[in-house]
Formats: sequence, structure tokens, C-alpha cells
Amino acid sequence: MQSLYIQPAAALGCVVLTISALLAMSVAVFGIYSDFLNRFFDEIKIKYVVLALIIIFAIGWAVTLARALAANKQG
Repeated sequence: MQSLYIQPAAALGCVVLTISALLAMSVAVFGIYSDFLNRFFDEIKIKYVVLALIIIFAIGWAVTLARALAANKQG
């Protein structure tokens, strides 16, 4: 949970990568590619997901930079 405070965007990336790894493992182990994934990717365009993740990462790093600058001014 400390990573969420230190770098929120990295924590979100970790969660997304963990979910994708679990889905990949379930497909590899059970050999069943569920229809849920097909419906999800048909409705949600990948470029919008990637764009949203880039924006979230940029905002997270901006927050971290602002915290560092504020800490330098105080100290």
C-alpha cells in the first residue's frame, strides 16, 4: 500500500499487469479463452485504454514531482 502513496501511477500499472497476468495464466492453464474478453475488447477500443493509461501515468508522475518540489521548499 505504500507504493500507492509514493507513486500512484506505478501502483495502477502494477494492478493492471497483475490482472492481465492472471487472465493469461488462466487461458494457458485451462485452455479456455472466454467470450467475456472478446466482448470487452469489441466494446472498448485498445487505443483509448492505452491513452487513458498514459494520461494516468503522467498525472501520477506530476503529483510525485509536485510533492518532491514542495518538500524541497520546506526543507
